[in-house]
Order: sequence, then C-alpha cells, then structure tokens
Amino acid sequence: MPPTGTKRPYSGSGSGHRSGPRPPPQGSQSQTQQPAPTGPFIPMFTEFRNELDEHHDRRERIIKASRDVTAASKKIIFTLQRLRPTTLPLNEPLPYHITNEISQYESKIQTLLASILPDLQDLNGSRYQRQISPGLQEYIEAVGFRHYLLKGTAIEWEEAAWYTSGLNADEILGKKSGEEEKKEGGTEVDVEMVDAQRALSGEGPAAQEGSDGNEKKEEKTSLQGIKLSREDYVLALFDMTGEMMRFAITSIATTPLSELIPTPISEGAGEGAKNPGRSTPRALLQDLRELRLAFEGLGLGRSPFGKDAEKKLEVMQQSVQKVEYAFYGIAVRGSERPDGWIAEVDVGGGTAE
Repeated sequence: MPPTGTKRPYSGSGSGHRSGPRPPPQGSQSQTQQPAPTGPFIPMFTEFRNELDEHHDRRERIIKASRDVTAASKKIIFTLQRLRPTTLPLNEPLPYHITNEISQYESKIQTLLASILPDLQDLNGSRYQRQISPGLQEYIEAVGFRHYLLKGTAIEWEEAAWYTSGLNADEILGKKSGEEEKKEGGTEVDVEMVDAQRALSGEGPAAQEGSDGNEKKEEKTSLQGIKLSREDYVLALFDMTGEMMRFAITSIATTPLSELIPTPISEGAGEGAKNPGRSTPRALLQDLRELRLAFEGLGLGRSPFGKDAEKKLEVMQQSVQKVEYAFYGIAVRGSERPDGWIAEVDVGGGTAE
C-alpha cells in the first residue's frame, strides 16, 4: 500500500507551504537599495577598514616574495652541490657555467627584495619580520655556503646584511661581470684600476652612466634597506651546516681511500681555513666540529629565537654525527678495501661497492 499523507517540505513546517512571507522576486520594483549608513563614526571606521585591507595586501605580498626567494635560494644551493672540489677552500672563481646559473637565480632574488622595499619601511620592517624571515634565512644559507666554498670561512653578519638589503643589486650582479672581464685578460686589480682611472678622467662607460647612476642612487637612498636581524643570521648558519653535511658525505663517497686514511683528520687544525691543502672531506669535518662547538656555547634562553635555535641545534648535531660516522666507517673498514677504491654512486643517490 503506498504511503499516504503530505510530504514534509524542506523548510521543516508541517504543511506543504513555506511559512513566513515570501521573498520578493528578483528584479521587482519592491527591492529598494538601502541608504548608506551615516553617522559621526562612519568615516573613522572606513579608514580602519582601508588600513586593514592595506595590511593584509602588504602581508600577502611579503609572504609571496619570501616564498619565491626561498625557492630561488634552494636552486642556488642545488647548483653549488654539483661541485666536486678536491681541496677547500677553492681559492679561485667558480666555473663559468655554475656562475652563470647562479647569477640568474640571484638576479631574481634581488628583484624580489627590491619589489617589497616600500612595504618594509620604518616600523613595518619589524612588523613583518616573521613573514620575510624564511626567505632571508634561505638566501643567507645559499650565500653563506658559496662564501664557505670559496674562502673556507663563515660569512659575517655585515656582509650578509649587505646581500639582503635589496639596495645593492647592481653591485652584487656587477661583480660577476668583472670576473668575466678578468678571465678575458688582465688581473682583477688591473680591471678595477682602469675603471677607476676612466671614472676620474671623465671617460668610458662609467662616466657616461654617471647621471643615470646618480638618479638611481637618489631613489634608493630615499628607501631603507631590508634589515637582517642577527637571529635570522644565526639561524641561517645553523641551516648551512646541513648543506655542509651533504657536501661532505658526497665528497667522502667520491674521494679515493688513500686520501682519506693516511693523513690524520686533525692535520692542519692550527692553521684552520687558511690551509689551502686540506682535502674536502677533512676540511668539512673539521669546520663542522668547530661550528658545533661554537653553537653549543650559545646561551639560547627561552625566547622565540631560543626555541627555534634549540631545534636547529639538535639537527646540526645530527648532521655532524653523520659525517663523523662516515669517516669512522672508512677508517675502520679501510683495510678491507683495495687501494684506489672509490664508491660507485648511482643516480638514485645510493652507493654500491
């Protein structure tokens, strides 16, 4: 027998009709526009609304730029990881193809930093520090890793702040063109002396571009550079130890056994980074130990920086242990392998004996 009765409507009422007045049809003349609210406080709250909209738009721009800077900085690190030096520091310019690839990413980073300079002026620099912090840390990690490979020392805070200010793009990218001129002929000192003499005498491209350069400098001086906090600098150095660990593991796997075992690991400890003859694995292990000793002596405290640094300190200690265990494995089992043995590294990243 089919059910009888009235179907319950969607509105929930017992009858089949909608309860309450029906809404007027769209487009009818009964719909009238409500007048704009008026009152003595309306202009004030309208201004508050505009300020909040500007704040959210500014915050989104900074976050997006920080993410793009992080992505480009990671590509710089991946490019540097392809190097296979036998000794550290390099004490010579990077290969041309590496420099050319890095310059493309660094040019993008400097463009992104310059684009958010107006958003980080005065108090906004501190207000949005948490939003721009990840990008700055990753960029300093990339620049610091390159600085370490070239000079064997940690990058200083003043130099790191110069890179992240967003005001020195021409100088940062111009240095690479000077290195290319040095490869074509003459020394770096000669190139700088010739350019200086041309600028003083009013000849050459430096003098011709003087007026344009002055106008650009006036525009830049009206803006304050992006401030790099010392906390972000220290956290970036923490992260750099992870890249040093990866570089060391790869160097251990690709270095002949005869260059790892005979010479003691502690050789050259007194000379430090000034010793140009240190093999890459031993140099990395020694410098990682020195960084671990320095970081463990920091008074982190209970501030937000202390919480972040405490987590990174634990990761850094694990990175140093991985390099030490790799060396211990080579030293203990070295007698079982023939002279000249090198690990075969496959495409997947594993090793096969």
